[in-house]
Amino acid sequence: MAINKNPYAQDVRVKTVDINLADLTSGVDVAAMDIPANAVILAGHCYTTEAFNSTSTDVLDVGDAGSQARYLNDGNIRSAAALVPLVPTGIAHHGGSLTVRWVSGGGTPTTGKLRLVVQYITLGRATTTYEV
Repeated sequence: MAINKNPYAQDVRVKTVDINLADLTSGVDVAAMDIPANAVILAGHCYTTEAFNSTSTDVLDVGDAGSQARYLNDGNIRSAAALVPLVPTGIAHHGGSLTVRWVSGGGTPTTGKLRLVVQYITLGRATTTYEV
């Protein structure tokens, strides 16, 4: 039996958001970025643009309403230029926000900034066709 080839293709979409320490509260999920229903994350990362200065550690989770750490669990974002990759799961997103949860290692941090970058496709979407 032959596979029914799909003549549709789509471009990968990329979204970014800059997040400041003032946007976060330790241990609390915060809506960071909306992606459409049926989006499948292919890749992404968190990049620290300004070092976080908690007493000992600064870690970040990236998830959604179904799992607060679906794409990243305890990524170390403490030092400037830290580049922490997301972990694609292949799961079709139900729509709504991706969330981030920062956890401080204590003290009273005063600095910290990062950029969240997400690459995804949307199942059922096509931007072009080609001959099969």
